[in-house]
Amino acid sequence: MKKLFLLIIFLFLSLQVKADSWIKTSYGYSCSGTCQAVTVRDFQYGYGYIDRKLPAFSAPAKQEGCGYCGKSYNDKIESSHNFNKPRIFQALCSAESEQNTSNLERKTSSEYWATYDGGLVNDESLREFFSIIKNQYSADCDEWFSQYIKLPFHKTLIFAYDKNINDVNGYWALSLSTYHRNEAEQFGIQACENSHKSLNFESFNCAVLFTNNQIMNKEYLALAKMSNEEYKEAITNYENKISEVRVSQSELGDFFK
Repeated sequence: MKKLFLLIIFLFLSLQVKADSWIKTSYGYSCSGTCQAVTVRDFQYGYGYIDRKLPAFSAPAKQEGCGYCGKSYNDKIESSHNFNKPRIFQALCSAESEQNTSNLERKTSSEYWATYDGGLVNDESLREFFSIIKNQYSADCDEWFSQYIKLPFHKTLIFAYDKNINDVNGYWALSLSTYHRNEAEQFGIQACENSHKSLNFESFNCAVLFTNNQIMNKEYLALAKMSNEEYKEAITNYENKISEVRVSQSELGDFFK
């Protein structure tokens, strides 16, 4: 009988702890009753485990017709955090031109790209990208990219190209998430793919260029690190492949006339 009584007390206390404890949600931590101040440990990619302190919390006493009590109170907090959901902001960064070269002069050397700073995003990173891939840049994109630099984590810059990185098709977008860098990247890629599918693009590749303050695109980094001779050869190969595809598409169109 004594063991049964102790078991009942244990179960009762367990239920109390479960009911009145911090619960992790998609936007942070929520308390459904009265919770003690605690320190929780979260894993954040790129930073390892981070400790954060949660203050003591007591939900307002339940009243007749009260819309801010208990679970209802936390539901309203969650609904007010809709701004934490991933968001997309597009821009026009590619200038229309028949020239197969960039309107910007390259400022960095292959040696620079071999350093730690070479992998970091700065004010000139987007312009340098256009100069290295030999594409025309639109100055209308300056203000848009300056906003990217100022935005807090987590943020990703997404672009799209056709056959290779030298053949960007004009799609540029920022993907934002307050939760995780992976969410920003995945949401951005999905939005890019949906955009191209809705416009019936037959061939496209959506890719991450920057995430937070890091340059992520491996193909671009490899191109930037090449010696002058290697770089010229790679760009020539890119351009030849693009020309071959365009010629074959033209011939196919003539065939069906």
